[in-house]
Amino acid sequence: MSREAAFSALFAAVSATYPWGLASRRMKLWSEVPAALRPALFQLESGPETYQWASPATPKRTLEAKLFLYFDARDPSTPGASAINAALDAIDAALAPALTDLAFGRQTLGGAEHDCKIVDEPARALARRMIHVARQ
Repeated sequence: MSREAAFSALFAAVSATYPWGLASRRMKLWSEVPAALRPALFQLESGPETYQWASPATPKRTLEAKLFLYFDARDPSTPGASAINAALDAIDAALAPALTDLAFGRQTLGGAEHDCKIVDEPARALARRMIHVARQ
């Protein structure tokens, strides 16, 4: 699979997990997203791309994507963390192994990749997740 197929499959999985006002693979700054379009999800496809060689003919490439979640937490009746927690839980569930992937303990994004997993703790102030996509 190509890099584009990997990142497209990841975006399809996470963008369908929560009722985002805006979801895009084109990063925007907080100030560029009107409150009416929040919560917003942005997938930034950057970071190191690494290769591991288990054998001379079989490389394992790891790609990195970061998910940025923007929320408007000005509602005095609801803690901002409640919405952030719900969105992070939805992303965790979307990237958990399911169906045939469950037996192997990995998330293949519908067969598009070897494994896809969350590799960091969310940065709460911004609600960010770092995802690694491994290809074989």
